[in-house]
Amino acid sequence: MSNIVDIIQSAQGGQIIENLSDRLGLASWQTRSAVEALLPALVAALRNAAEEPQSLRPVIDAANDSAHRAAFESAEDAHSQASVEGGDAIVAHLFGSASAAGEVSQFAARESGLRADVLQRLLPILVSVAAGGLGSTLERQGVGHPAEQPAPTPAAPSGGWLSALFGSLFGNKPAAQPQAATPAKAADTLDAARDHIRETLTPPANADGQAGLDELLARIFASAKS
Repeated sequence: MSNIVDIIQSAQGGQIIENLSDRLGLASWQTRSAVEALLPALVAALRNAAEEPQSLRPVIDAANDSAHRAAFESAEDAHSQASVEGGDAIVAHLFGSASAAGEVSQFAARESGLRADVLQRLLPILVSVAAGGLGSTLERQGVGHPAEQPAPTPAAPSGGWLSALFGSLFGNKPAAQPQAATPAKAADTLDAARDHIRETLTPPANADGQAGLDELLARIFASAKS
C-alpha cells in the first residue's frame, strides 16, 4: 500500500504539485516545499485521531465523502466550495480549533519560507485531497473489501464499507450478522487491515525542525483534550 506521501503525489493524475502551483501562483518548488512542510503535521494529527474512535469518525466520513474523492481526482474540484469547507472542518477537528490549525500553518510557513496565508489557504485543500486519496487507496487495495464483510444492513454504520471497516478497527462495530466471519478469520482480517492503515500513515522522513513541530503538536493535542 502507498503511504500518505505517495497518495498525495499520485493525486490528480500525479499533477497535484503543478495544479496547486497554477492555482496558488507559486513555482513548483515552492508548492512542493509547502506540501512537505505541512505533511508531517497532517500525519501526526491523523495518527493522534486514530487513538480514539470518535476522534477518527469525521476522518472516516471524509474518506467516504464524494467531494473529497473528487478533490483527489480533479484540480477544479479540489478548490470547490464543498471541498475547501470540508477540508476546513477536518483541519479544525484534527488540530482542535481553527486557531491551532493557524499555528501549524505558521510553523510550516517558517519551515518552507513561504507566507503563512499561503499555507493557511493550502492546508484545507491538502487535507481534502488526502482524505479522498486515503479512501480511494484503501478501497483499491481491498482492505476490508465488502466480500470479506457481513452483508450491509440498516444497522451498519453510515458511510459505506470503509466506515464499517474503521468502525471495526476502532471500536464502533456493526451489528453481528448470521453470515459473519469466524472469530479466527475476523482476527486475521483485522490484523491485516491494521497493518495496511499503519503503513498508509507512516510519517514522512524526519526533517529539520521536527523537534519544534513535535513540541507544538504536543501542546495543541493536549489543549484539545483538556
